[in-house]
Amino acid sequence: MIRKFSVKNYLSIRDKQELNFLAKGPSSELATEVVEGVFLYKLGILFGSNASGKSNMLIALNEVFRLLVLPQSDAKQGIHGYLPFALTKDDPTEMYVSFYADDIRYDYEVKFNDKYILNESLYYYPNKSKSLFYERIFVDDKVQAEIKFGPSLKLFVKTQESIRENTLNNHSVLSVCRKAALKEDIAPFNKLHSWLMDNYLNVDDDEEKGLVEILKNAYSDPKKRKFYNMMLRKADLNILEYRPIVEDRFVPNEFRERIQKENIPEGMKEALLKSTFDSITFVNHSESEDFDIPLKWQSKGTQKYIRILEALYDMITSPHVYYLDELGEDLHYDLLYYYLNVFIFSSEKSQLIITSQETTLLSQDLINDNRGVVWFVEKKRETASSEYSRGDSFGLHKNLSLYNSYHIGRLGAKPELGSIFINWED
Repeated sequence: MIRKFSVKNYLSIRDKQELNFLAKGPSSELATEVVEGVFLYKLGILFGSNASGKSNMLIALNEVFRLLVLPQSDAKQGIHGYLPFALTKDDPTEMYVSFYADDIRYDYEVKFNDKYILNESLYYYPNKSKSLFYERIFVDDKVQAEIKFGPSLKLFVKTQESIRENTLNNHSVLSVCRKAALKEDIAPFNKLHSWLMDNYLNVDDDEEKGLVEILKNAYSDPKKRKFYNMMLRKADLNILEYRPIVEDRFVPNEFRERIQKENIPEGMKEALLKSTFDSITFVNHSESEDFDIPLKWQSKGTQKYIRILEALYDMITSPHVYYLDELGEDLHYDLLYYYLNVFIFSSEKSQLIITSQETTLLSQDLINDNRGVVWFVEKKRETASSEYSRGDSFGLHKNLSLYNSYHIGRLGAKPELGSIFINWED
């Protein structure tokens, strides 16, 4: 789980902005004890008008972990995640994240530009006391970075040298695990790297998957299939269950002849000319009889709901951190709040950070009483940069409604719209 995160000079974020998930204690179901005496919020919601910078914070969260675990193969490759604020584009980006992996706290700090990681440090708390994991400083583009390892890792000198040799100036020290086979004494590196790869790289990455692929994968796992069918029934979609099917596909002779002549791999030709394709059908229920409806005829909202079920399954079956952008889009509000409640009451050490336009969530007692899970995002007029304010930082009395306070403009993060009348002469 993420404890704290801050970022400076990234996309619409010019000045340092922070998300802090520390909770005062076991105040509600929204806070969980990640280790003894440390409570973190499981949920984070970013509200704000369009183009305020809500999504940019999720992108930044993804980038800091991506940079930490993914290496580069070529020293000349740029750092694609370097996306500085437009008015400070020559300055480096700075990020800091404090997180828990396998019940151990890690603090990672990095500064980078489009070509190099200028410096980075990773500390951890294996016995509740702060210890150095490693730190590195950029020296020159043709010189290896200076890297120092913490003594508690007990790395052999030969292993340390091997890591230094494999660490290019454009990727993190930890990411060497992914591209080099190192000795057994590298176990702390491999353990952390594997845990992050399995649990933290989840920024709407299921958007790259097709719904057929998602549902077929779930169908092949009895536990996951049961979960999907159960959640579809509970969502009042009239769906009892689903099953994969194979449908026929008509391939015109003209298209077939043209593909055969193309200079493309045979495997690609075979896929383009295949006479069948995988699909999904859903058993829908009525009082008179049940009937099938194919995936392509399901509503946009139903398809959106199916897509986010994979994240929900992961979060309630194992510790995961997910970032979901514009959660609630195409969903009925009751279904959105139901989804969040399933996550809140069924997960243990998972975390869900979302952006949303559904401000009605602020009227729920569970959210209003735990204002630390909410951030309001708006752009400063002077600089057009984004600012993030946590819901409990405004000094509102506990009896005042967060929902009402937001809608009357006391919390900012609302669009200031022009006149509804069109003056064609301006």
